[in-house]
Amino acid sequence: MPILEKNILGSKIKINYQEDEKEKLNHLIEQFNVRLSEFKNLKGRFSDNKIIFLAALKAEDNIDDLKQIIFNQKKIITSSNVQQEQIDTKIREIVDLKDQLSSLSEINKKLEEENKKTLNEFEKLNNKLTNLIDKITNTDNDN
Repeated sequence: MPILEKNILGSKIKINYQEDEKEKLNHLIEQFNVRLSEFKNLKGRFSDNKIIFLAALKAEDNIDDLKQIIFNQKKIITSSNVQQEQIDTKIREIVDLKDQLSSLSEINKKLEEENKKTLNEFEKLNNKLTNLIDKITNTDNDN
């Protein structure tokens, strides 16, 4: 296993690593050095261990903040998924209602046509009846 030597707070640190994780390890050490540089004004007043401890506490605080953000994002995603399911349900209902409307419209059209035919037949019968009544009335008047 290869060994990486890095200088942290003036001390050489040797770290064993897996070959495929060298870049990641270098990046993490650089990030840690950046975090330690935030406490450089404390160097000389406090021991290196206390500075490392403060940097670790700050890292933990950041981790907690990120966990809270992730938790909130998961809640938002869950809520969004529930809303999307409700929207999908409403869309299906709308499509079903449109299908029903179309079907009822067709039925209504057929019924209107039947109604027209029936009214037409009724008028014909009414005309015949009127004619018959007129004939009967005229025949009675003639007699």
